[in-house]
Amino acid sequence: MTLFSHSPAEEFPLTPEAPADEAALVRDTLGADPRAFEEIVRRHSRRVYNFLHQFTRHHQDAEDLTQQTFVKAYQNLHRFDCSRPLINWLFTIARRSALNHFRAAKSWESVPEDAASEAPSPAHQTESRDGTENLWAHARRILSPREFEVLWLRFAEELSTEETARIAGLTQTHVKVLVYRARQQLMKGDIPL
Repeated sequence: MTLFSHSPAEEFPLTPEAPADEAALVRDTLGADPRAFEEIVRRHSRRVYNFLHQFTRHHQDAEDLTQQTFVKAYQNLHRFDCSRPLINWLFTIARRSALNHFRAAKSWESVPEDAASEAPSPAHQTESRDGTENLWAHARRILSPREFEVLWLRFAEELSTEETARIAGLTQTHVKVLVYRARQQLMKGDIPL
């Protein structure tokens, strides 16, 4: 059984959600309204999937981990602090799920490439047009997995330093140091960030 009635890679319009709106969805979900959790999944599945795809570089693993993330979120929703953004909590769960996935596979170094899909997704086509795909591919090659993760959260997901630190389990100072080092390495390759 899948949580998605659609592919998580499908494009959804990004609309800013007010924390009160998300808090109401959480309360409604806890009150046994299945439509409320479906709305949470609809709003956030694409971003969670994209985040996980950056970790795994494999479509099927990212889909599986996205589903695991939402299952874990549903099971632990009573622990969510409604004063914080829901997406940050979901990213934290997704990150931990991905790390557990890699621990089980016993290898960070041999992250599989996504060879399952011949046609580029709409997200990849957009990245190609903007020229960011080359930047992220270059960053993945030269940065450590931790530096790449922090850079992705900070710039691709446009999270604050504080939010990035909370999700990555680091101090804000450590995030700033990792971002600085990553930017220095990318600039050595004549790719400004």
